[in-house]
Amino acid sequence: MKRVKLTVEYDGSAYFGWQFQKGQRSVQEAIEEALFVLFKKQLRITAAGRTDSGVHARNQVVHLDIPDYDPARLKRSLNGLLDADIVIKKAEICSDDFHARFSAVKRCYSYTIALQPSALMRYYAWMVFYPLNLTLMQQGAEILKSYNDFQAFCKVRSDVKNYLCTIYESEWSMRDNLLVYRICANRFLHGMVRAIVGHLLDLGKGGISLRRFKKVIESGQRSGVKTSAPAKGLVLEEVIY
Repeated sequence: MKRVKLTVEYDGSAYFGWQFQKGQRSVQEAIEEALFVLFKKQLRITAAGRTDSGVHARNQVVHLDIPDYDPARLKRSLNGLLDADIVIKKAEICSDDFHARFSAVKRCYSYTIALQPSALMRYYAWMVFYPLNLTLMQQGAEILKSYNDFQAFCKVRSDVKNYLCTIYESEWSMRDNLLVYRICANRFLHGMVRAIVGHLLDLGKGGISLRRFKKVIESGQRSGVKTSAPAKGLVLEEVIY
């Protein structure tokens, strides 16, 4: 058996997240079904991170162990079997100790907000048409890097016990009436990025003060975060090893 690293791009609109869920269509299930067609046996894949329902990925990374098989052929074969909303961008042999999740040192996400109506972006951006104080939002984004406990941004029903994360990048940029937030960290909690974006928007529209913004983070209480951004604007951009 050889360990293979796959780089995967997908539009998560039609899927209930990455992870296999009984009775719901997931990205993991779709890829594992294609692998079953190729190898005539169940092969499990492990991802760098589990994206939620409706979230997209530009460069998700997974690993799996397969019988001797040419990686270039594997890429072509999988792309021929998968629907058009999932694409294997790269397939390569990696070391036996490579682990898509545990070997990763950094994960980066982007979140897109459309400030004007857009037909093309309606499924891939949060449409926000009220005034925003971008200077204040950037201050909030920068402040996040000074914290390491993000329990306030974790979904209440999550089974995670450790809420510590290190944020390396947190910033807003403007591109053609699209407001894009980029955040990179060593790990993310369940629902964390969408909660952060919602909290930053509440800050930008004047719903909360900068003092309140920090107080909610320090409280560790999810109830303090009033807004969670919709899934459609969120993209897993890259995983760094």
